[in-house]
Amino acid sequence: MNNYKPFYSERADTALQDCQRVHEVLFMPQLADARILDQNKQSLVWDGWYTTISTRATGRTKQGSPVVVYAHVPNYFSNPENIRVAIEQGLANYAGRMPQEEFQRLLDLQDDKHVFVIDHNKLRSSTSGVIATKDALKHPQTVPFIGGEERAEQYIKAHEKVFGNRIGIWHCDDLSDIPLGHLLFLGGTDYVGLIGGNVLSDSARFVGVRRGSGSAKNFPEPVETLPTIEQILFLAGDYVPKALQSDFERKLKKLYK
Repeated sequence: MNNYKPFYSERADTALQDCQRVHEVLFMPQLADARILDQNKQSLVWDGWYTTISTRATGRTKQGSPVVVYAHVPNYFSNPENIRVAIEQGLANYAGRMPQEEFQRLLDLQDDKHVFVIDHNKLRSSTSGVIATKDALKHPQTVPFIGGEERAEQYIKAHEKVFGNRIGIWHCDDLSDIPLGHLLFLGGTDYVGLIGGNVLSDSARFVGVRRGSGSAKNFPEPVETLPTIEQILFLAGDYVPKALQSDFERKLKKLYK
């Protein structure tokens, strides 16, 4: 963890903004790799919990099938402003509302390397809690959460060395009429090294590596993301007179066709 620096705040958006000023923020696979490479229980990477900018989002496909996306690429909630918007809109089940077009974009990026998609019902029917590490790879969340089967196998072995043969794997039923998302985090000793989704309105501790240091060479390639219609309309509410908002929305939607 020598090349990394943690950034903590009682608000996730503030912690992320502070980290992003001069650092590349770790996605979950990079955080998992840091733990795999340094299996000292007293080291900074294991002695504490850390949030990442990977996301778990629940929604429906164009065909209406309920699915859960684990995305280790730049996404809606890797932008601190979008976390603020989600909090102001009101969280649902501690998750933030994600625009449908952003959820669909992540679905389209599925490659089972950086973006994974699993059946929502399979996850919902699985255990949420502390389980034996020997059963962890069978859990539907483990492989997509960590970022691939080989990495997950290595991580479980490292976890066993540091914490023992129990591990917490936590999830909740976020299926709603709109996509809902969490940021992914790895826990510390108090929670048996749990893997779960961060409460967006709660505190967060991100890990960053200084840009240009070379330590971020394995990060996923950035994906260009335009502001969504919902983001623009939310911000425009403070600047566009109410009498003009309907016309503004109509013209905006034409631009996004």
